[in-house]
Amino acid sequence: MIKHLLLFFVFISFSVSANDFFRADTRTPSEIRQAGGLLPRGQQEAYERGTPININLYDHARGTVTGNTRYNDGYVSTTTTLRQAHLIGQNLLGSYNEYYIYVVAPAPNLFDVNGVLGRYSPYPSENEFAALGGIPLSQIIGWYRVSFGVIEGGMQRNRHYRRDLFQGLSVAPNHDGYHLAGFPDGFAAWRELPWSAFAPAACEHDYMVRILDACDSYTNRISKNDLFAFKRFMRIRSSLMILQSIEDDLQYNENKDEL
Repeated sequence: MIKHLLLFFVFISFSVSANDFFRADTRTPSEIRQAGGLLPRGQQEAYERGTPININLYDHARGTVTGNTRYNDGYVSTTTTLRQAHLIGQNLLGSYNEYYIYVVAPAPNLFDVNGVLGRYSPYPSENEFAALGGIPLSQIIGWYRVSFGVIEGGMQRNRHYRRDLFQGLSVAPNHDGYHLAGFPDGFAAWRELPWSAFAPAACEHDYMVRILDACDSYTNRISKNDLFAFKRFMRIRSSLMILQSIEDDLQYNENKDEL
């Protein structure tokens, strides 16, 4: 009976939640482990090209004219359901014999693209949540293997997933993302609510008066601060978890000595 209960709780701990997110990707789990997570393309290529990472959400959502990811992209795309990720995978990765769908825990590094960009979201049907700076290995709950277009078996859990760190976290609220929208200089949205309340002076210029890269530079500077704040938050949370674990061990040993 105890064995059955343990198996039940293990299944519950690593089953897919309605709040989880999903990403179709050709990179294998071993490649993801080696890289330390799902890194954005911009982080992988920035060193080779010597160019800064673009963390404008609008640029990320649009991609390139061919529909591919920009070489300097600073986000990693996810969606809200396994089915949606599978559909996107078949559309973008259907030429591959094999790819994976990664299951991601919610956290404040995820931004609701439709919520932040509103009616200016270029592909609203994708229900995208974009991960600023990528997705660390510890945030990946597990993955599904897709072979010749078919999802094979159940989710394989990631033994490096830190449930203690990510349990109870939520995605970033929309109002935290408006200043990351990154619409071009003079774009109509900067004169509309809610974005007008977050528009820097560099982004409000008339269409005929443009300051090259002023709006992009502002958004990138702000988003880098947000990314730094998220990483600092996770380090603090991790430290608190370690301290709590030490305290629990000490309490356990004290109780054991009393017995």
